[in-house]
Amino acid sequence: MMSPAGAIETASALPAEASASNEGTRSWWRIADFGILAAWVAIVGFTLQHHEKWADEAQAWLIARDLSLRAIWFHELRYEGSPGLWHTLLWITQHVFHLGYGAIGVIGMAGATAGAALLIFKAPFPRYIRWPLAFTYVMVYQYAVIARPYTLLPLLAFAADLLFKDLQHPERMAVILVLLANLSLHGTILAACLGLVYLLDARKSWHTFDAHLRKRYWVCVSAMALTLVFLFLILRPTPDVAEFATKEQAKLFQQPTHSQKLLGGISGAFLDYPIPSFVFMLGAGLWCYTRRRLLVFLLPVGLLTALYSLVHGYAHHHGALFVAAITAIWIAWPDEAELSAFNSRARWCMQGITVLLLCLCGMNIWDASVVVKREYLYPYSGGEDAAKYLKAVGADRAPMFGYLFGVVAVQAYFDHNIFANMPTAYFHQGVPLRGTALEVEELRAVNPEYVVAYSVDPQLMLDTDGPMWRSLGYEMVHFSDGYYLYKQSVYQREGYLIFRRMGANPDAEVGNRAMRQ
Repeated sequence: MMSPAGAIETASALPAEASASNEGTRSWWRIADFGILAAWVAIVGFTLQHHEKWADEAQAWLIARDLSLRAIWFHELRYEGSPGLWHTLLWITQHVFHLGYGAIGVIGMAGATAGAALLIFKAPFPRYIRWPLAFTYVMVYQYAVIARPYTLLPLLAFAADLLFKDLQHPERMAVILVLLANLSLHGTILAACLGLVYLLDARKSWHTFDAHLRKRYWVCVSAMALTLVFLFLILRPTPDVAEFATKEQAKLFQQPTHSQKLLGGISGAFLDYPIPSFVFMLGAGLWCYTRRRLLVFLLPVGLLTALYSLVHGYAHHHGALFVAAITAIWIAWPDEAELSAFNSRARWCMQGITVLLLCLCGMNIWDASVVVKREYLYPYSGGEDAAKYLKAVGADRAPMFGYLFGVVAVQAYFDHNIFANMPTAYFHQGVPLRGTALEVEELRAVNPEYVVAYSVDPQLMLDTDGPMWRSLGYEMVHFSDGYYLYKQSVYQREGYLIFRRMGANPDAEVGNRAMRQ
């Protein structure tokens, strides 16, 4: 029979054993988190090895390579319509560390990895939500493999999530929001919305702040306001910015309507089809409303949707809406203490948002698996293959001509401007748009041996422009195909037609046969 002293000793040991067991369980879960991140890195790294960089990736690299930081920020950015944090990182990569073009993918993946790590380790969602979220299309492909400024968007948005409820250290939040605002126009909108809601939260607790903390808030508000004013001044378009100067001319071509862009943007951001995507948006918004966090969802998601449908938007912008929605849901997510105090209605709401998030994950993981497979099977852009061909035949040792914006994807593989009809290696988005139209007198005067033409519809270009090039004495000798992969479809072709002056040219029929195939 156990003595009273023994019973007391056994009872006191039980909590210690339970605590040790819980600690061991947490350690195993943490190891599992690292395993998930390792799997994520493996998938992204594998996909990156097979990704051919396209024109938008090359454009930023060439601007950073050929211009000073002052020229980038105070001159060229207004033509790009984007803040310069990404260009600055690329400038440092080239001018300080002297790394080559291949480094751009590594930089993008590094930023994306940090964002995925925040999601996997720090998000308030249960693991059965945050693990699959890391492998969704935007997180594992579009904003991880494609080296654009958006690779840093999840990192900075999720960092703002972590700091959002910390009202005692506004300077930390201000630093993240300033960086986010300088990332892209979408980041600027997201930063402004998060900053506004953060201030509204601080206002409710203003009476509890001491004088020193209030002063720090004013300094942070001033810094953020100055950042937004600075960005407005440097990005304010001048009359020669092509996007606005050629607006009337662009109307001559068939453009998507506002409603088409609205449906496309929302579908692309969430569940691939309009009705399910609208259901997700409505459900997420209503849930945020029940959590008294409607503003943090409605402001950024609403403004980004308006930007996409009313001003401009392409497939690679859809992810900004996705990140904004996840950011809002993260902020609104209840902690363990709140969950334990929920009534039945609140628990039903939690089950609803959980189902919506799992549906979002399921559809987007499917999208990611398809696009990763196709990235392995097909070239994303023909720029790399075109550059290899031009180097193989020594085309860069003599004058060449290039046409249309996409030729920058070829330029990035050379250390100088290879096209005599273009004043810069990057494509200057200001009028007159050099390299967008054939100047016959210039062509005859320079008499380039090779001409490279970019096309989103190569067969149509060959059918319509082929006779013209033959009349000028040129024949196609090589075709480099590419496919702008987007979820389970192809957004557009990324092809390059290379023409050479006629003569003793056995490569001509090879090029035409490749085009037909």
